[in-house]
Amino acid sequence: MIRLLTIANAVAAIGLFAAICIAAVAKPEFETFFDRFYNVNVYRRPHWDMVLVDYIAILLLISCLTSIVGLVANSQRLKRKGDYIRSTLVLCLILSLAGLGLYITYT
Repeated sequence: MIRLLTIANAVAAIGLFAAICIAAVAKPEFETFFDRFYNVNVYRRPHWDMVLVDYIAILLLISCLTSIVGLVANSQRLKRKGDYIRSTLVLCLILSLAGLGLYITYT
């Protein structure tokens, strides 16, 4: 049971981290101060890369489902005095749900 919780915790955190990294690549690119200062004409993408946004949604869904499975397994294990709820799973669940809510709202 502890191994399942550890794996669920790791998968949820890695999925959330990967979604954040892909979001940094998928976001729109704007002209920066240095581009204007040095008169650099570079094509900037003014919109989100929707293919990558779909990958972000898949990673958030994986993180959300893994967090739910981990929290259900954790709730079954809360029988002893020293057992505790893993806060990483709760945090990953909240952030994944917030990201999925934004994805559903804007697509």
